[in-house]
Amino acid sequence: MSNHTRTIRRKQQQTQQKQQKIILWAAAALIIASVVIVALTINSGKQSGNALDFTASTLTGETVNLSDYRGQVVMLNFWATWCPPCRAEMPSIQAAYSQYHDQGFTVLAINNAETATQIKPFTDSLALQFPIVMDTSTTLQRIFSIAGYPTSIFIDPEGNIYATHTGMLLPDQLTDYIETGLARIQNNSEA
Repeated sequence: MSNHTRTIRRKQQQTQQKQQKIILWAAAALIIASVVIVALTINSGKQSGNALDFTASTLTGETVNLSDYRGQVVMLNFWATWCPPCRAEMPSIQAAYSQYHDQGFTVLAINNAETATQIKPFTDSLALQFPIVMDTSTTLQRIFSIAGYPTSIFIDPEGNIYATHTGMLLPDQLTDYIETGLARIQNNSEA
């Protein structure tokens, strides 16, 4: 075998080895991503006790206090415009808000560290009617230990967290969470 043929074979082997390493790294990255996704969704539906009160500004410049919503079912929805599942679930959240708002349900959509110029075109395109809370310093993300997007926290009329859902909410799941909270309003009024 000539030196030229050996050189070609060696380069082919080196190329194959590099391709195998790339495939192994890609597979490892996929496995890690899968584990993270599973870990985030395992927390879905858990109960967590009392919600901490907070004060924040909305996209329109108003001040909101979580305690102002005492007596209502509150959905804190942590989201970002760059998050595809967040974008996908927003129309369902708006539909639920429209359907259940008069029954005592509200949404505080807490954005993850984006500016008003990034958020406004998104919210305008979906005609969102619920308050969009600005969290430019990610303080609320830290207070509520948000580890993935979207994450929704459901708070009952007494201010207790009764469910947390990490990942995109399907319309049926959203309805179940809301109706669970609204049932607590009715149970409180009957007592």
